[in-house]
Amino acid sequence: MLKGDFFYIMLHAHIAELHAFHAAANCESFTRAAQQLKLTQPALSQKIKRLEELLGTPLFIRKYRGVALTDAGQQLHEASRGSFAQIEANFQRVLEGQARKRVRISSDFAFASHWLMSRLPQLRQDLEDLDLQLLTSQEPQRIDGVVADLSIALVERPQASANRKILFNERVVAVCSPAFAARYGPFETPRQLLAAPLLTLSSPVNAAWHTWRSWFAEAGVEDTLESASETRLNNYTLVLQGAVEGQGIALGWLGLVDSFLEKGQLIMACDRIVSSERAYMMECARDAPVHVRDTFDWIAAQGAGMADLAAPVTAAPVTATPVTAAPASTAPVHR
Repeated sequence: MLKGDFFYIMLHAHIAELHAFHAAANCESFTRAAQQLKLTQPALSQKIKRLEELLGTPLFIRKYRGVALTDAGQQLHEASRGSFAQIEANFQRVLEGQARKRVRISSDFAFASHWLMSRLPQLRQDLEDLDLQLLTSQEPQRIDGVVADLSIALVERPQASANRKILFNERVVAVCSPAFAARYGPFETPRQLLAAPLLTLSSPVNAAWHTWRSWFAEAGVEDTLESASETRLNNYTLVLQGAVEGQGIALGWLGLVDSFLEKGQLIMACDRIVSSERAYMMECARDAPVHVRDTFDWIAAQGAGMADLAAPVTAAPVTATPVTAAPASTAPVHR
C-alpha cells in the first residue's frame, strides 16, 4: 500500500472525529459543540479522545470554562477550517437546490427563444419555487441518458402518450417585413420569391426541419433555381431579425413567429402554408417527480390550443420597385 493511500484510508475512517474536533475548536467548548452536532457531551469527548490517540498528541487544553487548542490542535484546525467551511457551503447549496424543485428543459434555440421564453414568467407565477434551467442545442438531447427533465424537439411522426405531448405541428410560411413586401412584391406565387433576397438558416444535409429547398418543393416549385440573393445565418433569431429589418424573406414556423405577425413586424410574403409530418413534441420520464410532471402538464396546456392556428396576415398586392440583387453571404449552424 502506498503511503498516500494509507493516510487517505485513515482520514476516511476518522472523518467523524475530525468533524467533531472542528466543531469543538470553533465553539471553544465541548458542551456547545455537542449541542451543535446533536450529540451528548460524553459522545463528543470520546471522538476527540480517539483522534488524539490516533495522532499521539493532545489537541485541546481542558480549562475550567471551555477548551483551548494546543499547538498541534491549532495546526490541525487551520488546515481543516477552510475545507470544512467549503464542504458545508456546497452541501447546503445542493440541499437548497433540491428543495427549490429544479426542472431542466432541453430544446432547440428557436423554440426556447420564440416560444418558451415569453411563457416563463407565467410558469413561475403559476408553479412557485421552481428552479428552471434551459439547455439549448441545435438538436435537443433526448430523455434517455441525459440530465434534462423535459425534452422538447421537432420530431418526425410523433406519437402522443402519457409522457409525450404534441405541442404544435410544423407549419411553415414565407415571411418578410411590410416594407420589404412593398419594395419587392407583390409575390403571388412561391416561385416569385426566388427573385427576391432570401434569408436562410444554415442546416445540415439531413436537417429535421423545413429548408428553403424542401419548402419550395412542397409548394410545387420542383425545379428550384438559385435565388437572386441569399444570406445564410447560423441562428434562427438572426434570421428573424434580418427579416424584421427588411433584409430578405425568411421561413417562419407558425407557433414561433406568432408574436411578430401579431405586432405587424412580419407578414406572409405569399399565402402558401407548407406542412409536414413533424411536430414539436415534449417528453418527460415516466417516473418524473411531481414538480416536473406539473411543469410538463402546464406546458402541454399552453400548446393544446395551437393545433389549428389561424392563417396570418398576407402581404397586400403592391407594385414592385426594381432593385439590384445583393451578393450572398455565408456563415457556419444554430437553430
